[in-house]
Amino acid sequence: MKEKFKLKHLDIILEEKKKDFATLMVDVLGYKNSIFGKAKFFVKNFLEMKKMLEDIEKVDFEKIPLNENSHIKKPSSINDIPYLAMLNLRGVVDNQSELSMANYIAKIIAIATYSENRSSLYKPESKSFNNYVNNLMNVSLFDMVALYVHITNDLKNTSKEWDERFMSVEIKDSYLENAGGEGLAQFNVVNTIKGLCNEFNVTHEEAMYISYSLVMTSAYSKAYSGYVQENIRIKKEAEYNAKQK
Repeated sequence: MKEKFKLKHLDIILEEKKKDFATLMVDVLGYKNSIFGKAKFFVKNFLEMKKMLEDIEKVDFEKIPLNENSHIKKPSSINDIPYLAMLNLRGVVDNQSELSMANYIAKIIAIATYSENRSSLYKPESKSFNNYVNNLMNVSLFDMVALYVHITNDLKNTSKEWDERFMSVEIKDSYLENAGGEGLAQFNVVNTIKGLCNEFNVTHEEAMYISYSLVMTSAYSKAYSGYVQENIRIKKEAEYNAKQK
């Protein structure tokens, strides 16, 4: 019976003050709001639904197994999604409070899996994408929650891995930091797109659809090259200063 719970029902389940039992009874239990139904089945359905919700509340949503046979295909890695999708995915993750939990989960899954399930390019304002989000609201609640947990864990692990790589080649510049160099971060996306256009000879729009993995690999390659060159400069400077003494 739990497979009849859809992602769209999550907000009702999470409601603490006044749950919409009527919608759940109709959608999940097939309750028909007729005179006969009211007289004979209302109490039975209400109590059954109440028990089902109590059971659901005991579920550890972080440990729901991923349904590998789901018709919603996922990327082998979150690194494989387009750069544009990754930018939007991080934007949604950082602004969770703007959406209901069901819509938030649907949006996260939609951004991460759109390219795997639709032939058209991912465009966040397109009718195709919005229809895809709405379709996900009618997919199994448990499948969608498990997929959401998988995606967000993958995102966290990927972020950690890239952070560690870049930190290993990071060169601290006290002059830049004292001058407010951290403010340059806001230009990172613009500079990244310009760099991709030059490096791969593509348009601005085409650059947005390069995989996140390739974007980050390119950026890391440049950072590592800069790291090596700076270390060479520091070594030569130290040798020169030593000779002057």
